[in-house]
Amino acid sequence: MKIVNFIGGFDKLDLILYVSKILTMLGNKVLVVDATLVQKSRYIVPNINPAKAYLTRFEDIDIAVGFNSFQDIQVYMNSVEGKITEYDYLLTDIERVDTFANFYNQATIKNYFVTSFETYSIRRGLATIARVPQPIPIKRILFASNPTKQDGDYLEYLSYGYKVAWEEEVINFPYETQNLQAMIEWEKNQKIGIRNLTPQYKSMLEYLIYDIMPEVNSGNLRKVMKTIEREG
Repeated sequence: MKIVNFIGGFDKLDLILYVSKILTMLGNKVLVVDATLVQKSRYIVPNINPAKAYLTRFEDIDIAVGFNSFQDIQVYMNSVEGKITEYDYLLTDIERVDTFANFYNQATIKNYFVTSFETYSIRRGLATIARVPQPIPIKRILFASNPTKQDGDYLEYLSYGYKVAWEEEVINFPYETQNLQAMIEWEKNQKIGIRNLTPQYKSMLEYLIYDIMPEVNSGNLRKVMKTIEREG
């Protein structure tokens, strides 16, 4: 199992579900862990029997809500389902330092710091990694319409003194009304759709998949993207 951590106070659940949908259609078994305080997935992902902590399935993606560690999820699986499911990828939505420590281990292949340039978003994300014992490699995913050098300098300034080794490459997603509307639509329809996302957003989604799964066949990825686009 490969762990991919999406870190920060920015609302990143939609992005994680887009990535999970693509990875699933590429033949991977994916578990998404919503370990945020808000637990947005509790409200937008259909579930018949919600509880304080539960596991549900949505669009062939398993989604865990209310758990603080993967071990807790395994105990739940064993007690409720009588077996422990094996996954290819575990994607976490994390904004708390304690849960980040529980999901950052030798199985981690990627850490993404997801933020806009809003001061709250940056500081909340940095608080998640404030007490890590040693510098960890993190790649930045930035949501901004037209990011500038000054924006990047501001993030560098706020992160000064934190034990973080920023990777040089930055992934820039457009922060535009059209994409926000597209997310609202799929949430209302309860079906993950990318059709109405901007071309740039879809292009960056593909780029992110390559970053997570560099061995992916480009032809297969394009087919999957077209299939998801036709479906919604």
